[in-house]
Order: sequence, then C-alpha cells, then structure tokens
Amino acid sequence: MSDSTAKILEKICFQVFKDSSLAYFITDDLGRLLQWGGDLRALNMPTPGKESHIAQVVLFMEGILPLTEDVMEFSCIKMPFDLCVDALLFEIDKGYGLIVWDATKKEAYLTETQQKCNELSLLIEQQKNQVHPLENNTREKNEPFFEDLFQALNIAVLEMNCQGGFTLVGIPPLWIDHIPQSNQMLLGQTYEEDGFSFLGNFIQEAKSHWAKNHSPLKSGAWIEKDHTDQELLFESTALDIHGRKLIIIAQDECHPTERQFIIQKGRDLALHYHDLQRSDRKLKSMNDELEVRVKERTADLEEANLRLANELKERKKVEREREEVFHQLRQSQKMEAIGTLAGGIAHDFNNILAAIMGFTELSLYEVDEGSKIKSRLEKILNASNRAKELVMQILTFSHQTEYEKRPLKLRLIVTEVLHLLRASLPASIDIKKELQSNSHILADHTQIHQVIMNLCTNAWHAMKENGGTLGVNLRDIDIKQEDHDANPELSPGQYVMLKISDTGCGIRPDVIEKIFDPYFTTKEKDKGTGLGLSVVHGIIRKFNGHIAINSQLGKGSEFTIYLPLFGAPNKPMFEKESIVKGNNERILFVDDEIFQTDLAEQLLTPLGYRVVTSNDSIKAYDIFIEEQGNFDLVITDMIMPKMTGKTLAEKIFKIKPDIPIILCSGYSDDIDSSSLKTMGINQYLMKPIGIEALAGAIKHVFEKQ
Repeated sequence: MSDSTAKILEKICFQVFKDSSLAYFITDDLGRLLQWGGDLRALNMPTPGKESHIAQVVLFMEGILPLTEDVMEFSCIKMPFDLCVDALLFEIDKGYGLIVWDATKKEAYLTETQQKCNELSLLIEQQKNQVHPLENNTREKNEPFFEDLFQALNIAVLEMNCQGGFTLVGIPPLWIDHIPQSNQMLLGQTYEEDGFSFLGNFIQEAKSHWAKNHSPLKSGAWIEKDHTDQELLFESTALDIHGRKLIIIAQDECHPTERQFIIQKGRDLALHYHDLQRSDRKLKSMNDELEVRVKERTADLEEANLRLANELKERKKVEREREEVFHQLRQSQKMEAIGTLAGGIAHDFNNILAAIMGFTELSLYEVDEGSKIKSRLEKILNASNRAKELVMQILTFSHQTEYEKRPLKLRLIVTEVLHLLRASLPASIDIKKELQSNSHILADHTQIHQVIMNLCTNAWHAMKENGGTLGVNLRDIDIKQEDHDANPELSPGQYVMLKISDTGCGIRPDVIEKIFDPYFTTKEKDKGTGLGLSVVHGIIRKFNGHIAINSQLGKGSEFTIYLPLFGAPNKPMFEKESIVKGNNERILFVDDEIFQTDLAEQLLTPLGYRVVTSNDSIKAYDIFIEEQGNFDLVITDMIMPKMTGKTLAEKIFKIKPDIPIILCSGYSDDIDSSSLKTMGINQYLMKPIGIEALAGAIKHVFEKQ
C-alpha cells in the first residue's frame, strides 16, 4: 500500500470519524497482518507485532477466516473493559480488509429496546397469572377456553408429558410451520429434543431450570426463515404453572436492528462454541497424552517392580546359599576340630595298642600250643585288632584326607558298616543281609564307607516311627547289551550290585526327581542339610558307577548301586608264613616311647637283626653321625618331641643318601605318601604294627636294596 493511501486512511480515522473511534486492518489470505492504522488505543486493542495474526489483536476474529461470503458484518461485540464495537470484514485482492468502530451508542439503544421488550413480556406474564387454573376435576371442562386463549394471543404452547416429552396444546398458529419438527407436532407426536436447533437447546435448559426452581425462564429471540426467504423472529418462555410445565413460543416481525443484534449474538455463541470445541480438543489431546504417559509410567513401574522382585528373590537365594556355606564351614570347622582331637588321641592310643599287640604276639611265640595261656593271648590280640580297626574308623570319619583309589572287597566294608549300625539302631529295626559277592571294586575305602553309611542311616530314619526291616543285598551282575539299552547309564560289563532297602514311608513321586539335588531334603529343619544323597550320587559317579531309586508310598524305598567289578588284587604282602630271619643287619630304631623301643628290640633281635634303639630323635641323629652311618636300616617314629621323624630322615639322607628308612606313626595329618616317596622314604607303616607286618616291611626293603 502506498504512503499516500495510508495517510488518507489515517485522516478518515482521526478526523472524519473523530466522534467514533475507528481502526482498519489489512491481512493476507491466512490472516497475517500486512497493514493497520487508526485509533487502536481508544478501542482497547494492542499494538500488533511483526507478522502478527489478526486474531491476536482482534479477539473475535478467532476461527472466522477464511470467509465463505464476500462480506461479513459484526454488531455489538464486547471488547475488553466493557467496550462495544461493530465491524465489517470483506475480501480484497489476495487478502482481507477489516474495519472496526465504536458502537457504544448503538448498544445503549439496543439495551433500552431490549428492556422495553422484557417489561412487555413481564406484563403479559402478569396478565396470564391473573387467570387462576381450575381444580383437576374441572380442568377438562375449561381446556377449550385455554385453547381459544392461546389462539387469540397467536402463541404456540408445548406441554411436557409424564415421559418428559413435549406436545402441542390447543389450536396452533399459522406460523407453526416455521418451527422445527412442526409436521410431527401437528400429527400429535412429541418433539424430539436435539442440540442443534435453538428450540431444542432451550427445552434442555428449561428442564434443568425446573429441576432447581419454578420461576419463568426467557429464551431470548431467534430467527427462522419461511418459504419466501422472509426472516421471522421468535421468542420462547418456560413456565411452571401448578405443576404444568409449558413452553410458550411467540412470533414477531424481525426489525433490522434486532436482526443484526440476534445474528451477532448467534455469532458470539458460535465463537464461544468454537472455543469450547477447541478447548475440548486440546483437553482431549492432553488427556490422551496423559493416558499414554501414565501407561508408559505404569509399564516402567511394573518392569521395575518385577526387576525388584527378581532381585529380592535372587538376594534371598544368595542369602540362603551363604547361610548354607556358613553352616558347612562351621560343620567343617567342627569336623576339623574333632579330627585334630581324634588324631592326638589316636596317636597315643595306637602307641598303647602297639605295646599290647607287640608283647602279646611276642608271648604267643613263646607259649606251648594248646595251652590256656595261648588261647587267652589270642583273645587279647583279637580284641586289640578290633580296637585298632575302631581307631581307624574314627580317623576316617573325623579327618579330611586325600582319597585314593585302591582295590577293595565291598563285602568287608558292608559288614563293617552294619557292625557299627547294629549298636545304634533300635530293636524295632531288623537287619536282613544277603552278601553273596566276594569281588573287588576300585574305589576309596572312606568314600564307599560314607555312601553305605548314609543310605543305611536314611533307611533307619524312614522307619524310625514304626520300625521295619533294613535290607542289604550284595551280588555280582553281568550287564549285557540288551540290559545296556534299558539302562543307558551302564556300559556292558561286570558289576558289583549293592541294594539297600527299607520298609518305611516311601518317597513321593514328585520328590524322586529332586532327591539327588544339592540342598534338597524332606527332613525337618535342623535335621538335614540336603547334601547326603547329593554327595552319594557324586561319589558313585566318580567311580564310574550308577545309583537308581525305586520307591512306593507306604511300602518303602530301595536304592541300587552298580560299581564296576575289579580283578582280584595280589595276595597280601605280609603273611605269617612270610616271616623270615635277618642276616645280621644293623637297624637304628627311634621312638620317643620307651616300651616301643623295648618291644622292637625284643621282636627284631630273635629274627637275626642287630638293633640300636633311641628314645630321643636328636640323640639318634648324633648316634648315626658317631657310627658314621654304619647302619643298614633306620626305623623311626613320625611324631616326636624336639625333632620329627621326617626331619630326622632328611638329615640322615644328607649323610647317607642311599640308606633305607621306614617311617611309622600312630597318626599324622602332615603325612603325604607321595611326598614321602619323593624324599626317599621306603615304607610308611601305621601303628600299631604287628610282628608280621614289621618283618615283612623290613624284608621288602632289603629285597629292593
């Protein structure tokens, strides 16, 4: 726009219309301001910014663009600070023009006119109220009167029935055709309420109003067009007269000023409705976004809760495992303490047994055959041997040692375990054994002993309440290929089969699958760790065996063990008839116990050996140095004060490396057979040592030399 045109417009705004504040705006087709001017301050409008939208300056322009007609008029629009304006919106080249001016005087005129209309309506209402309704029993008689009255007043009356619908009352006026749904009402049908027509909205407002009070409700005016496109003005009033709820509809000519006022009111309502719709859409969008966020947050919280639950579960599992480890550690420490105590006792006890057994054997060689003394001495020797075995068993169960595979006669171990159990089992439990195998297996004595003891103890616990029979069956079995197909765990070959059964309560089927799992137990708390059968299973598998279980509730359980059969070992190295005499060899015998050195001298001297004894390991070393190593063999105890037998042997090897040495001990947890062989020890003997074992060991050493 040229500067001269802008100046002309400014002159028009401030001089020609100086009594009525006026402003103009020019926009593009999207509503963005290109030019503006006039008295914006007097019209309470803000100064536009660069590329401002017209709706940001003139609020009632929100949602108006684009125009559907060439021109659009606005009348009596409320602005901030109670200012009323008129406006004219029209299309120009590639945009729109808007002129806004002060309409305060016009509003005052319309307000005065509206006031007079309201006063007239109230006067009519007062006249209507002077006609009192008759009682119910005479109402039907006077209905024609009211119908004639409604016709004379040229009004249409709708009455609400018990179902809440509205029907026509009396003879309708001629203009009833212009009312929505007039055809239905003329046929006696009820008016269908809707939210799209003015009358439908007013009926809904009237019902809400009647629910709160019974005062009249004015609708305001609205416009309908007839078939000639003539505009008719209508007004409705809601009345509650003695319980009869009526909608009074009146018709009048449409004055141009009133028409413009009604149109503007409709536009205001439309703008308000548009704002509500936009706010509703925005609110719905915000609500949808909030729901999405809530769902996402809920999912995050559920996931976090699941992770926390799993973490707590895992933490509890770790805590349980840690408690089990602590329990095992305490148990291990107790067993270690018991082992240490048992080792010390065993050492002293074996020394005592050595003296008893040694002097008894020595006496047996000196008494006559068939004498009562010999019989008594043999009983003493047998009792001593049982005591020796008992000490060995105590050491086996109380001390953790390295396991060593060697040929074992399984029958002897089973018998040994049953002898131990018989003393502790109650009389209500009977032991039925059937041991038909004399075969050997290749395993560790202590571990096999532990397996049998564990299974027998479990069988005892299963029969503890009602008693029963503990069955032990041992026999050889040959697993063929067809048996292997049925038992894939077993390779074809010969096995020793051990069955341990009970007549107790049995095991539930759902528990059998877990019976060999670590820490699984069916016993009460503090009565089982759940490690017994797991250890049993591990031991059997380690020796290439297999263990199976068969159980029935109420009838008992049966554990079957298969261990590969091992060829019979060589004959024992030392037997009575193998005792041979020496050839005047010199032997240095060292032991801190005097009776041990006396016994050794009395046993070995008759066998043709020259024996030098010492009860002090340091003095024995001095004797060896003084004699310049003039000994054929050194036999020394392991545990001695001042200097151990192992240390003495190391010192002697430095002087005479090729001298044979036999090491003896009642018990020592420091003894390792492999390390002894490495350092040059020829034999290791466990006290108490019989005369045959001692003589055989000496013979074996000299033969190797």
